[in-house]
Amino acid sequence: AQMLNLAETFVSSLKKDLQMLTQVLTDHDVVQLRRQLHTLKGYVTFLCTASLGQELIVLEAGSRDKDFAQLAPSVQAVVPMLQSLLTEVEHWHTHVLQGQG
Repeated sequence: AQMLNLAETFVSSLKKDLQMLTQVLTDHDVVQLRRQLHTLKGYVTFLCTASLGQELIVLEAGSRDKDFAQLAPSVQAVVPMLQSLLTEVEHWHTHVLQGQG
């Protein structure tokens, strides 16, 4: 039950944060982009692969010294991996719920 709750919270948060990430990329808002990376690094690394986690950590740390034009391409490259993670956790969550029924 606790894992299901964690998965639900993770899915909800990641959906919201991916929407926000898309918006700040559209708005070219480097301050919000840095904040969003910090937020994602804080919880996504808990459930993602080591390589994606490391990429988020490096990206967030490097974001402090980069402007939007330098940062945006790296962030855009990570978005599909985050979307894939979201799909994977949603699939796991659905599978577990179906097994309980």
